[in-house]
Amino acid sequence: GNRILSVSREVCLQNPQLRPYDSKTHIGFLRFLMLRFGFNTNDLMVNIVTSYNDINKLSPLIDALLKNFPEITSMVNNVNTRKADVAFGEYETLLYGDPFIREKLGKLTFEISANSFFQTNTFQGEVLYEEVLRLANLKGDEIVYDLYCGTGSIAIYIAKNVKKVYGFEVIRSSLENAEKNAMINNINNVHFLKANLDTFFKSGQLPRKVPKPDVIIVDPPRAGMHPDMSGYLHKLKATKIIYVSCNPATQARDIQILSDSGYIINNSTMVDMFPHTPHIETVMLLSK
Repeated sequence: GNRILSVSREVCLQNPQLRPYDSKTHIGFLRFLMLRFGFNTNDLMVNIVTSYNDINKLSPLIDALLKNFPEITSMVNNVNTRKADVAFGEYETLLYGDPFIREKLGKLTFEISANSFFQTNTFQGEVLYEEVLRLANLKGDEIVYDLYCGTGSIAIYIAKNVKKVYGFEVIRSSLENAEKNAMINNINNVHFLKANLDTFFKSGQLPRKVPKPDVIIVDPPRAGMHPDMSGYLHKLKATKIIYVSCNPATQARDIQILSDSGYIINNSTMVDMFPHTPHIETVMLLSK
């Protein structure tokens, strides 16, 4: 990864057309260089995020990386024309190889595209999911909701321990990955729904055929849940809520709302997903 960054820097300094994007003036071309690694598969993705589409401009960087790094299995160009300073494109062009990398968690295999969420630390990801299973103490007959499910990793990981899992996610590429991952692993009791969880449940968009949950697993982004979501969650009447968080501050805020709705904290554990940083992943079990 460091070598890829070094070569990329050299190529960009030598080619004036590869101008960095300025988030204040909104002028420039190159926005982000994002790398994804399959630690258990040796897959390697290079995702070049630009402010507009121009493959000809990118050619020197593409050629240099593919020449120097035969380990690359996927290279994509995400185009973000918006002012929002995020490494997430409005559309994507495949430059080389597959549009995804593969990664393994235990015996399960996952396909992960450039814009899909997946745990950055594979080894501790397995530890984290085992903690979720331990706290859930599943009997095998439960209906589980997996909110903010990403590529379906939690839903698929726990599927063999429950009756059915329903995963909810707003990003279409993540849902496509999730559905494909369920097929790859021959998991038939997981269903995924496209849902903006800020409004989905409150506005009554849940299909009638989807049963109410016994257990809810929540693994939101760092910003935590939208107030409408955390305020509505108790109305689903799950006996257990397992809240996975990479930001204890927003987790505490959301759990205060759940506490006001009648849930209490039964157990809590920490997983060091981000060694040598001040960040920590927390898993909390709440019940009525």
